[in-house]
Amino acid sequence: MTSTSNVNGPAIMAGVFTGVIVSLFIIRFFNKNHSFRTEYDEMQKKVRGEAYMYGFYALIIYEALLAFAETVISIPADPLVLHFSGILLGVGVQAGYSIWNDAYVGLNTQTNRFLIIMIVIGGVNLLVSAIAVIDGRMFVNGILQPLFCNLLVFFLFLILGIIGVIKRAGKKEDES
Repeated sequence: MTSTSNVNGPAIMAGVFTGVIVSLFIIRFFNKNHSFRTEYDEMQKKVRGEAYMYGFYALIIYEALLAFAETVISIPADPLVLHFSGILLGVGVQAGYSIWNDAYVGLNTQTNRFLIIMIVIGGVNLLVSAIAVIDGRMFVNGILQPLFCNLLVFFLFLILGIIGVIKRAGKKEDES
């Protein structure tokens, strides 16, 4: 199996590091008090604890199934794609459960800024994915490359957005 992770390892790590730093400033931007800490009430803290537990279980189950699958078949994907997919699954379960139970957005979060940032992040990841497909860099020698992770992030944001819209529509219907 040919992988480009070893060649692009420093670039990937630089991208992850940059993403973490930018995330810290984004959190500060969408909190009303410009704090790095988002504030939650007691119910939200309880739900978020459950959400982290379910997200962790999802990641563990995914990795166990992946380990088994790799002993039976050869998966034509870069290892980074395979394991990052598990991380995104865990994040998706945690965020989806939190959104569904009104525990994702904090008390000091400016919701409109938060939504705009999520749309921009999703859009950037879709753009990077589209460019990779057009340039023929999504697959190299039949192996799914790490750029596929950008497409996964886009779909994660899309699914979470759909969950949020469904939840919001249900709230409006209950209020009527």
